[in-house]
Amino acid sequence: MEILLYIAMGFAGGFYANKKYQEHKYAVHIGEQIVNDVLNMSLTDKDYALLSNVTLPVLDQDNREGTSQVDHILISSRGLFVIETKFYRGSIVGTADSKTWYQYTSFDKHTFQNPIRQNFSHLMAIEAITGYSHKNMFNVVSFSGNAEFKSERPTGVVKSSELRGYIESFPSDALTMDEVYRLAGQLQVNRLPETEATDISHVEYLNKKHENKITAGITS
Repeated sequence: MEILLYIAMGFAGGFYANKKYQEHKYAVHIGEQIVNDVLNMSLTDKDYALLSNVTLPVLDQDNREGTSQVDHILISSRGLFVIETKFYRGSIVGTADSKTWYQYTSFDKHTFQNPIRQNFSHLMAIEAITGYSHKNMFNVVSFSGNAEFKSERPTGVVKSSELRGYIESFPSDALTMDEVYRLAGQLQVNRLPETEATDISHVEYLNKKHENKITAGITS
């Protein structure tokens, strides 16, 4: 019976990892398409680097090797923008400092990790690789879908339709083009292959990191 139990647990764990991978892949596709459309077609600055679905190696607080998966990194003369994309419907309530945010729909209520805090770990992963201070980066959360905020939106939280205007609100003297190319090159060299195996390995790392607790969605 124990053997059967372990087999069942292994199957369930594999099923969960694959399910989370598929959910994440779908969410990344939607967010990536929206962001690419906004940035590639709308930004007045054409000299920039846009890296999407970037998985970076990290050492966590327990000094274990792991990964951090970043939706989008935009590097331009206006600065380095780390963009977390979210696709939600209904009403959103949350503050910059709260651990969880709330989504209200016509039928129920859901909680999800504060995306600002989630994205901050991405800033730290980028800093560890490039040496560029997280204090000089921009932590941006871009919401698509028809989600409406019922609380005051924290700084850096925008709708996808506002993303262009938000980025272009910053002066274009933050980085030289040599710095843009250097930062982009460092990230490209150190990022892990953009494959299904990388994504599934990332999910498995998160499961172990959170003691295999089932979470509401993929976090990084």
